[in-house]
Amino acid sequence: MRYLFLLLLLPFISHAEIEPKGLDSRLEKVTVFLNGAQISRKAQTAIPAGKSVFYFRNLSPRLDKESIQLKAEGDFTVLSVQTEKSYYELGASRLAKNREYEKKKDEIEAKQQVDQKLLDVYRHEEELLLKNQTLGGKEQSLKASEVKEAADFQRQRLTEVYTKQLEIDRRIKAYAEEIKELNRQQTIQLANADQQVTEVWVTINAARPVATTPLTLSYFVSDAGWIPCYDLRANDLSKPLKLGYKAQVFQFSGEDWDQVKLSLSTADPRRKNVQPELRPWYAGRTNTYKEFEKEALALYNPSVRQVSGKVSDEAGNGIAGAAVMLVGTSLGTITDVNGMYRLSIPPKLSQENRQISYSIIGTVTAYRPIENEITNVSLVSDTKALQEVVVVGYGNARREEGSMALALRGKGMAVPLEVQEKQAPTSFTYQIEMPYSIPSDGKSYAVEIKEEEVPARYIYTAVPKLSSDVMLTAEVADWSNYQLQEGEINLFLEGTFVGKTQLTLPQSSDTLKLNLGRDASIQVSRKAVKEFSKTSFWGNNRIQDFAYVINLRNARKQSINLMVYDQFPLSNVKNIEILNKKASQAEVNEETGLITWNVQIAAGKAEALRFEYRIQSPKETLLAER
Repeated sequence: MRYLFLLLLLPFISHAEIEPKGLDSRLEKVTVFLNGAQISRKAQTAIPAGKSVFYFRNLSPRLDKESIQLKAEGDFTVLSVQTEKSYYELGASRLAKNREYEKKKDEIEAKQQVDQKLLDVYRHEEELLLKNQTLGGKEQSLKASEVKEAADFQRQRLTEVYTKQLEIDRRIKAYAEEIKELNRQQTIQLANADQQVTEVWVTINAARPVATTPLTLSYFVSDAGWIPCYDLRANDLSKPLKLGYKAQVFQFSGEDWDQVKLSLSTADPRRKNVQPELRPWYAGRTNTYKEFEKEALALYNPSVRQVSGKVSDEAGNGIAGAAVMLVGTSLGTITDVNGMYRLSIPPKLSQENRQISYSIIGTVTAYRPIENEITNVSLVSDTKALQEVVVVGYGNARREEGSMALALRGKGMAVPLEVQEKQAPTSFTYQIEMPYSIPSDGKSYAVEIKEEEVPARYIYTAVPKLSSDVMLTAEVADWSNYQLQEGEINLFLEGTFVGKTQLTLPQSSDTLKLNLGRDASIQVSRKAVKEFSKTSFWGNNRIQDFAYVINLRNARKQSINLMVYDQFPLSNVKNIEILNKKASQAEVNEETGLITWNVQIAAGKAEALRFEYRIQSPKETLLAER
């Protein structure tokens, strides 16, 4: 066991023997997948002869150590690449400010202790005065002037004692409020002081010194991704659709992406790249295939996208400056002066990040699951918690890098960018040419990728039996040529936003149907023809005749193609028959009873469609009209 322990210590002993050099790397590019992102960083350094140790500092605490790749060029050998956990440094200025807070609190607590002792003295004097109210002895009588003098003294002194007690009590409460405010400020100051970061340690051996050379480090983080979305515009039904490709990019990896080149890939590295295999199946037994069933449960899309509420103390008063953090991430916010907060929840949240923590120095940290959009929390005071947080603030803070990564930034605006497209065997990548900034705040930032004109066939559809609305549908042939992904579509008809819909790609058809919403310019009505609709009897049978007319009007300035649907009733009972079915210029599906008209209506013109049928049934049978 001793030898095993020594072997495990070897990497750390090597770090101790050689003075390591910290490398400040620059974020070069990011490839954002549907789930996760590949980060590429570059650092420049000279390499001395012999063995040397370098470490990339302040990297994402969420990086996957199995995905690390190091690219180095030069006459040297990379002996090992390891990861270690560290913490952000506060830096000299923040450490000095933190010590100032501690000094002020010590001074106030000293005054508080003095006043508490002084208050105890006056309380003891109060007890003494109240216990010694008997004047003289049993055998001794006092003059009226002596009684008055003693009573005046008692009253005057008790008044002074009570006045002092009230003054001291007010001061003690004021000291408590001052300490509470300092705790709030200190919480803000130390918001990320104890947040972990990752360091990648690289051991290199060189036969001779190497001049400044680039070291490129890449790694995968899971807390990132992008969601495809589109703007679909039908400005003129005589022209192709305009399809705007967009992406909602988000990340909460713990490091901001500042002015970096983005690539958006439709690949999903978190999905298994293993082909399923069928096992022998014996009748009466079940094959579970759990390793493939788990994958469907691996991704998480919470319905709660924002949590807000109030953080209060035990008395119900709002706590200002309390830290509200998404557990396991650097994503968080701080309560306002009334204790109110609002925290954005990123999409595709992993299982381990489904809790929110609530804390401020001097209280016990509370945890709540992400279940509701409104979450109110009451924090309990704890002296021990105050001491622990102070220790963490000093002991773990070693380097200052950037500012607090709290989610206090606004939502980004969409920016149209130059894009290069790259086709891979199983995915597609959009390379955004302009540098872009995505903070580590979990919010979605819109990026406009490109806009294409898509030839489409426009068809109006109406089901007047159920609704007088007319829906416009665009049919896109060979949709696989457009590198589409399922996502949300914003619909615009002739420059007006008409709503949202979900793009669902057909699995067995090369024609994509897109619902563009309602068009009030096309009017449809359905009415019964009273002169023909009647009921008569023949023997033991009831005979019912029905006729309907469907009126169509095109108020547009161009002709349209309108598909109108209605139906004949069906019978699965022997003594009920459907007879005399008529629907001119329509296709009728005898199995389903569906009636379909394909009508061309000129601009500003009207059309009328008619259909009729008869139902013969026993007299005692009552039939529903629909």
